[in-house]
Amino acid sequence: MTHDPKKRHDRVMLAAGALFCVIVGLGIGLIIGFLVDTSSSDSKPARPDKRAEFKRMVSASNIRETLRELTRKPHVAGTPADLETAEALKKKWLANGIDDVYLVPYKVLLQWPPDDENEANRAQIVDPDGTVVFQTALKSDDLGEEDLMQDGIPAPYTAYSATGNVTGDLVYVNYCTQEDIQNLTTNLLPDIDLTNKTFLCRHGGVGRSTKVLNAQNAGAAALLIYSDPEQYTVDTSLGLQYPDGPFMPPTAVQRGSIFTGVGDPLTPGYPSTEWGYRLNEEEAGLPKIPVHPINYGDAANLLRRMTGPQPPEEWRGTLEGVDYQVGPGFRGEDAGRSIRVVVNSYSEQRWAYNVIGFIHGEIEPDRYVIIGNHRDAWGLGAVDPTSGTACIIEISRVLGDMKKNGWRPRRSIVFGSWGAEEFGMIGSVEWTEEYYHLLSSRAVAYLNLDIAVAGNWVFRPSASPHISPVMREAMENVLEPNPSYPGETVFDSFLDKTNISLDVIEESYIIPKIGAGSDYYGFLYGVGVPCLSGFYYFDQEKYPVSFYSLYHTQYETFRLMDEFVDPGFVSHRVVSELFGDMLLNLAESEVIPVNVTHYMNRLLAYYSNGLNVTTYRTQIVDHGISLDGLHKSLVEFYYTTEHFQNKIVPSVDRNDPLAVRALNDKIMMLERAFLDRNGLPGQPNERHTIFATAKSQNVPYDTTFPGIADAIESIDEANPDAGWKEVEKQISILTYIIHGASSILKAGGNWTEVMHGNEI
Repeated sequence: MTHDPKKRHDRVMLAAGALFCVIVGLGIGLIIGFLVDTSSSDSKPARPDKRAEFKRMVSASNIRETLRELTRKPHVAGTPADLETAEALKKKWLANGIDDVYLVPYKVLLQWPPDDENEANRAQIVDPDGTVVFQTALKSDDLGEEDLMQDGIPAPYTAYSATGNVTGDLVYVNYCTQEDIQNLTTNLLPDIDLTNKTFLCRHGGVGRSTKVLNAQNAGAAALLIYSDPEQYTVDTSLGLQYPDGPFMPPTAVQRGSIFTGVGDPLTPGYPSTEWGYRLNEEEAGLPKIPVHPINYGDAANLLRRMTGPQPPEEWRGTLEGVDYQVGPGFRGEDAGRSIRVVVNSYSEQRWAYNVIGFIHGEIEPDRYVIIGNHRDAWGLGAVDPTSGTACIIEISRVLGDMKKNGWRPRRSIVFGSWGAEEFGMIGSVEWTEEYYHLLSSRAVAYLNLDIAVAGNWVFRPSASPHISPVMREAMENVLEPNPSYPGETVFDSFLDKTNISLDVIEESYIIPKIGAGSDYYGFLYGVGVPCLSGFYYFDQEKYPVSFYSLYHTQYETFRLMDEFVDPGFVSHRVVSELFGDMLLNLAESEVIPVNVTHYMNRLLAYYSNGLNVTTYRTQIVDHGISLDGLHKSLVEFYYTTEHFQNKIVPSVDRNDPLAVRALNDKIMMLERAFLDRNGLPGQPNERHTIFATAKSQNVPYDTTFPGIADAIESIDEANPDAGWKEVEKQISILTYIIHGASSILKAGGNWTEVMHGNEI
């Protein structure tokens, strides 16, 4: 929240120098008073650490009741129920003691399946005369569960699919990766033209939007996607399928968006306000083929009928009675029949609502520590995202009670409930686009609570490198809830259960780097705000499934969470304690608690290991391109971060509020320094030069610098010289970016010094 500007009084001209000095002195006094309590002339009293008090006040039973209430009705983005939840959350936050709460709407393009069952999306096996001999489920089985019988839970669909009615031969393409399609065309079906075939693939390998892109590029007419039990179920000796356990039954369908971008598809890079300029849908890069998700019971029915060669072993899942022949087409009595895919989903521009709440800071109200969670779900959403929503509401209740008892944070705490995340992080991205300049100058950090609890075994953290000590400290401050580990902290448990040895792994790598698949995207990759995230997870060695089994299905019910995932809601309580600890640490610490050398270690790994592992360094050198400048910039960043962390931070005069403010500004600006205002090659809206996801699927994840990697991977063999000029350009840009990051952390005027070529 911004304050009204002071009124200018131009009617009186002050000629007296003495009066001018008084006013200037008064202004400086007001600034210092704004930043620090001046009741003591020697030193200010330390603010009390409220984290232990916060943890004592968190209630698992409160979180349970909140989740029960929030999952009574489905709340898909763009529906009346979604607005109802936004308005209810605003009332709840105000009742909890949040100072101000606002509904922030954006008009965005969304898509839903048809309401008329006669028009429902489907896949069918048809005779040459069009007679239907088999049809996939038009809606999901409610399994006799009352919560699942209500209206509003969408029929199976993928958001942003092209519409259409396509008939042709079916081809099984495993995960629909580029390698899978290459295997088909080279080895399995070398004499078959894949153009106008309908592809059938399983989840895994790459994201669903990438599968669609690969299918389009291969000439497919349509794509069907299912969840194979190999990745989504376990043997009954380990666990049962829903409704008797937490694992996927054959009637479950994973929903999701297949838009390759983020934010509103029609307003890339700019907020989708009512007055905003919009692209036509044809210009928005939306999928061009019909795409439909099916359950694995229906997938088995299709695959059992298919003809064609046997695939390699790694293409075979665990569907009963299925040998995963790749086609094209069917065999036996189904020979000559075709697959028909019908998608009649409809797209509209509708309002999606963010809910934004403020607890204003006492000393630095213009510095924001933000915590957020998306509110929309593909149905009831007991895991994704409503477990996180319930925790944030509990965090707001505890902080509100503390405020009612006289406490107020040093910095402002901002709560965000984001709309339409499931369609591509829309609400959070639009908000960070609209308030880019404000956030880039005032945001300290963003804490993301998407899913809070997907299991009860281990907490899985992630963070921007330099702010990861905040995560570790919180994990060391909170006790592990599993009674099998008495007295252990969440951090101890994390090390034990992930087989991490502090004697082996470098400290910078203990907390994994944050990804790009949730609402931290707009903050980190768009604005350059460091982020933290995390959730409780299951024992993946014991239950070897891909993510949690019922992800994005209709079966994310309150009963799933209450009976199977987190009985007693102890993991929810611990997540709330962890995020409360981090929130208070960042909002209350005089100096923002970071370790900038962690960032330096990541850069050195990308340079020393990543370029070598990928063979990019050899290719660069072989083409006569120098890496000397990049090397020098990294050496400079090494010495600068070491000096900043070990000399400048400890020596700051904490009795000088302006010195502390200047130090914190440097810390805040570090992540911003790694953004390139012109974007990455082929991705103008991807601006993070270190951690953005490379466009090319050939670049290993989290290995090396994405701009250089994409430039190399996109070299056209017909014109390689131009491609290598782009590689040289990207190396130059990265050198400039890293040198600029060093300048942020330097003291005095030596930020203007020329890079030196010292060795590390």
